[in-house]
Amino acid sequence: MSSGVAVHQDCITEFNEFKLKNKNRYILFKLSDNLKEVVIEKKAPVDATYAEFVAELPDQDCRYAVYNFEYDSGSDGHRAKIVFIIWAPETAPIKKKMIYASTKDAIKKAFQGLSVEVQGTDKAEVDYEEVLNKCKSVSK
Repeated sequence: MSSGVAVHQDCITEFNEFKLKNKNRYILFKLSDNLKEVVIEKKAPVDATYAEFVAELPDQDCRYAVYNFEYDSGSDGHRAKIVFIIWAPETAPIKKKMIYASTKDAIKKAFQGLSVEVQGTDKAEVDYEEVLNKCKSVSK
């Protein structure tokens, strides 16, 4: 199901740079005020932490994010995965949750190279250990 919401070209350009140049830890995306397109909300520097990222997720609204998730895989060494996060807290307005859910496929199509997808409705679902386990399961 398509929402008719477009992904702004700046989002695609920034995602491609994010993927290739590794100059940001994460990028947050949101719907524009008129709900017609996905736009960039924030780009975080490479030294930003996962805790800082989770703190940025609003309690009353939805977001999309891409996060450069780096972790140690034991005998397999250091790994990095691009994690696509759909944040839709239960306290967000139903209309917004519906638009975000129906726009997700357009974003995934525009953002080539996503490794892991995480859908979160509360902070426990985007907890570091949860995301780490998802990344490790994809690596196997």
